Amino acid sequence: MTKVILGTNETSAWPHFGGSMWVRLQYMLGLERLGVECYWVDRLAPPDPHRNPHSVDYLVERFRRMAEDFGFVDRYCIVYDGGERHFGMGAAELSDLVAEADLLINVSGHLPPASPLLHIPRRAYLDVDPGFTQIWAHQTDLDLSRHNLFFTIGQNVGRPDFGIDTKGVPWQPTLPPVVLDLWPACTDERWTRIGTVADWRGSQDAIWGGEWYGGKREEFLGYLRVPVEAERELEVALLVGQDDYEDLGILGRNGWRVLDPYACAGDPHSYREFVQRSRAEFSVAKRGYVRTNSGWLSDRTVSFLASGKPALVQSTGFESTLPTGRGLLTFRTVQGAVDGIRAIEDDYPGHAADARSIAEDRFDSHVVLGSLLERAGLGEPQRASRARAPRGAP
Repeated sequence: MTKVILGTNETSAWPHFGGSMWVRLQYMLGLERLGVECYWVDRLAPPDPHRNPHSVDYLVERFRRMAEDFGFVDRYCIVYDGGERHFGMGAAELSDLVAEADLLINVSGHLPPASPLLHIPRRAYLDVDPGFTQIWAHQTDLDLSRHNLFFTIGQNVGRPDFGIDTKGVPWQPTLPPVVLDLWPACTDERWTRIGTVADWRGSQDAIWGGEWYGGKREEFLGYLRVPVEAERELEVALLVGQDDYEDLGILGRNGWRVLDPYACAGDPHSYREFVQRSRAEFSVAKRGYVRTNSGWLSDRTVSFLASGKPALVQSTGFESTLPTGRGLLTFRTVQGAVDGIRAIEDDYPGHAADARSIAEDRFDSHVVLGSLLERAGLGEPQRASRARAPRGAP
């Protein structure tokens, strides 16, 4: 059986444990449904008490509960403090796994150069921040040379219309996968929320050609008037730092309802409930994704689509490779955003059905991850009818 390791860094320590976990869960559980034996290995440093108030025991137990809920409690390892301690799988068991593994998927390339996982024969760098990653590659050593496969969710990376030189790295586009049986279509006329989950600033920041390529704050501020112009309240579960609390008032005065992301989307279960109890998604993209014309589309948006929720999102150039206009709509101006909201409301059932169809046709984890494995030289995987149902399944 094919063995794949999903390598991550500090995911067990993240305070926002909902959407960020689903990015990884879609790969973990999607590969499992293809008959792959998939393992999750996370690197955890001692928590900084100024940034994370939780103890190591709390963080490890929280991750263990998630693994148990989703059916892989015997297939994860948290490597703590450079290998001083191991949680889940032990050190010897992990060493045996590394010797047998066929493929490493290094999410965002965050594994350190000394990681033994980088000795696995097939080592894929999975770029989930297209545009930023290619800028950073010009400015610092991302350790790309220790990989021999390069996948990016930026559909335009390496194309003439992409704004950054890729330095000859052979990036291959891949789409954000969604495990469809974990994200069933669900509709209820009582669910009226149009909105999203967002990080106001995030950690991404870059300078290129003298221009600043930043996060979502500036893009949101550029679309402040959309709720007023559309005569429709929009909601956002927003992670915002203390330095930006004044921005909450600006949002509120312009028709945005701001929600506590920890309360309504702080773990994988509540995050999924937030998405599935929404009517549609409205969201901007990080400035870096927009300015580079990266062709980025959020895994969150894909989850909305799978749930039968139309998505209206800021254009990053993915229209050249994905169907838009029905179910998945884009905008580049305030008026375009207003028109998109009205279009969805004018034929909501049709857009909802089209949203699910797009997810099934283009983002099904069987198709997306099957293609990734084939391009990694692992042949056509066996398609499992459905792996053991995790307790987290609806």
